[in-house]
Amino acid sequence: MNKDKIKELMKHAGTDTSGKWMGVDHVEKLLEAITLEFIDILQTEIDLVKGYQSTACNNFDFSWHQGKIDHFEKLIDKSKDHFGVDK
Repeated sequence: MNKDKIKELMKHAGTDTSGKWMGVDHVEKLLEAITLEFIDILQTEIDLVKGYQSTACNNFDFSWHQGKIDHFEKLIDKSKDHFGVDK
């Protein structure tokens, strides 16, 4: 795992980065930050696929890219629902 990224998210959650102790509120904020990072990665993928889709040379390619976009959007919605995160 990327320990620097974890420490960055721990600071964002408002706790020390020693990892020795975290209150429930801090854990909740940390997990929310991790979930939002994941959602941002999915959103970046959507943006990339939309770029590829704009260069599609036929309906099959366009539809294939749209299927990927729809799938990533469903993953975002499911992640938000599952972890109770609003963005």
